[in-house]
Amino acid sequence: MRRMVGRPPYLWALFVSVLVLAGLLSSLAPSVTFWDAGEFVAAMKVLGIPHPPGTPLFVTMGHVFGMLVPFGEYAFRTNLLSALFASAAAGGWFLVLEEAAGRYLGDEEGRNRTGLRIAAATAGAIIAAFGFTNWLNSNETEVYSVSTFTIAAVTWLMLCWRAARGSESGGRYLLLAGYLLGVAIGNHLLGLLVGPAVVAFMVAELRGRPASDPVVRRKEWGDAAIMAGLWVLLTGIGLGSQALIGVGGAAFLAALVYAARQGELKFGLILLGIALVGVTPYLYLYLRAGQHPMINEADPSTWSALLDVIRRAQYGVRTPFDDPTFLHEDPANPGRGFRIIALQVANYIQYFDWQWAKGVESAILGIPGRTLVMLLFGFLGIRGFRAQWRSDRSGAWLFLALFLVTGPGLMGYMNFRPGYSIGFNWYPEVDQHEVRERDYFFVVSFVVWGLWAGLGLLALVRQVAAQFSTTGRRLMAYPVFLLALVPYLFNFREADRR
Repeated sequence: MRRMVGRPPYLWALFVSVLVLAGLLSSLAPSVTFWDAGEFVAAMKVLGIPHPPGTPLFVTMGHVFGMLVPFGEYAFRTNLLSALFASAAAGGWFLVLEEAAGRYLGDEEGRNRTGLRIAAATAGAIIAAFGFTNWLNSNETEVYSVSTFTIAAVTWLMLCWRAARGSESGGRYLLLAGYLLGVAIGNHLLGLLVGPAVVAFMVAELRGRPASDPVVRRKEWGDAAIMAGLWVLLTGIGLGSQALIGVGGAAFLAALVYAARQGELKFGLILLGIALVGVTPYLYLYLRAGQHPMINEADPSTWSALLDVIRRAQYGVRTPFDDPTFLHEDPANPGRGFRIIALQVANYIQYFDWQWAKGVESAILGIPGRTLVMLLFGFLGIRGFRAQWRSDRSGAWLFLALFLVTGPGLMGYMNFRPGYSIGFNWYPEVDQHEVRERDYFFVVSFVVWGLWAGLGLLALVRQVAAQFSTTGRRLMAYPVFLLALVPYLFNFREADRR
């Protein structure tokens, strides 16, 4: 089996986390910000229940953290919690990208290999951390930095599983990943969207490098089937969908039967139990609502009300097939047409354009400077994906599945109305648009692109270094990595919440 390319540099990961935290502290909101953050802060303070789905894990973590931190006003403390999770996520992404860089470099770089890996991983983690949307999510009391951390942790655990294949510890990494998938539901369903990437990674790894022992090979395929079935089941639980829970339960049962035939029944049952323990923070909503806290939205003090909260029943129904500017039950709803889809794609491209230099307003030869920077990082991301695809196919599937699910896939599923800044010539009424821009839903896809951009910088540095004959001269290529500072420098004005 292919092990880790060298010992994981955990101290460097800690350094990157501290570096990102310093950048976030330079722009952290000192008090309450707009939209949902104020409601979350108040709910954390009084142990209340915010709007559905209630985010019980986020509320209870914030309450404990707010008590432990002895300085600053309460909103500052909970804002700091988001920054800490975002910086921890950056450390996790550093580890993931350092491993990817090591596989890309192979044994070609000699003494410079370690330095290049560290530099590339640092660059990618910084680009991802200070992309516009991720930065805004990290500066206030919001659920998305916790979700991003969860996804980074699960991604790293899957790389650890790959390195430990064939040993007893391999299954332990899967158990911990399963727990994080379960516990993610109590914060936000975004964290659960790493599930398809986990399955894609395991399938690609097992197909590309099957175990030599047929018994081990069958057990590993059993583990992959169980992880797939578990994800479907947890998705049904997170959405409160009885139909999807039934499908997920059937899928998990089928996977469990298959795994049992491979000798993995015990593993499957333990994984299910651990994942369901992770879901238990939702009991907080039921127990706390019965005590009538000052903030008690939807009052989930009965099982039916709790199910309505989990289902998000108060928001009404909107399927991926509806025209979102109409109500689902409206007989005049024409269905999701080309115009809506075109605006949704345009919105996603617009949000992608914001990520790398949101504060740049000047133009060069008539082309907006922000768009030129977007094209640069678009090129670097494509180059990074190509480098990963050629050197680490299963790792590339992990990143690609995560990008597709949290970007285009989420765009298709959520079926948003046109964004607040586009489409008024076709949809002139304000209620035909989203009340605010929804870029934060797609944040993980932007993070993945930032990681690819870090690998793209590594490929570019290697190309520049190849023009020099000596090691000393090759070091002249390293300043190319400073391009990773572009998002921090050019997004600061827009992301600063002070």
